[in-house]
Amino acid sequence: MRSITLLFLFITVFAYSQRFHSGVNVGLVTSQVDGDTYAGFTKLGFTAGGFVSKRFSADSKWNALFEINYIQKGSRKLPHPDKGDYSLYKLNLNYVEVPVLVSYDFHTSDTLLGLKNKFSLEFGLAFAALVGSFEEDTYGQLPGAIPFQKKDISVLAGIRYNLTKNIIFNIRTEYSALPVRKGGTSTYYQNWTYKFIKPGYYNNLLCFVFHYDF
Repeated sequence: MRSITLLFLFITVFAYSQRFHSGVNVGLVTSQVDGDTYAGFTKLGFTAGGFVSKRFSADSKWNALFEINYIQKGSRKLPHPDKGDYSLYKLNLNYVEVPVLVSYDFHTSDTLLGLKNKFSLEFGLAFAALVGSFEEDTYGQLPGAIPFQKKDISVLAGIRYNLTKNIIFNIRTEYSALPVRKGGTSTYYQNWTYKFIKPGYYNNLLCFVFHYDF
């Protein structure tokens, strides 16, 4: 974690020296894991970190963004005794993640806020390192016979909305491009295309994040 902190400080200093935009972000994550036999974005997590961004040119609508975040992913299934369902499942996957994105601004002026670019679309990739995991079911903590991959590569897409000149609200979806755990999906995947083309567990996220631009 010390190296991540030093890298973030370096990026912040570099951003100021190069006249990039930099800032911090914090938000909530709702997630599920495709392949664990449970459905629904019922796992609530947290994300926080920092970013730098740079417009391609002074009059360009395109921006490049680089982030470093701590993010909680995973899955959760709670029991429902009233329906005769007593099964429990919890999976916590904690990552240090580096999203690399580009965004496109829609030039819609706002005379009240003095903003020229209220909306933007973003897309890119995220490279993550697993820093902690915990898995349990109705009978307690699971031994983890099938380990989780130490790295996760995800595809990202989202929309950004400028609430003020400094505060941006971001809704982002994220999906693993490679399995975070291999195998163990025969119950969940019912057709042959999924069984043979996409085996394994995959992180599937919806993120709701506020960015503060210094």
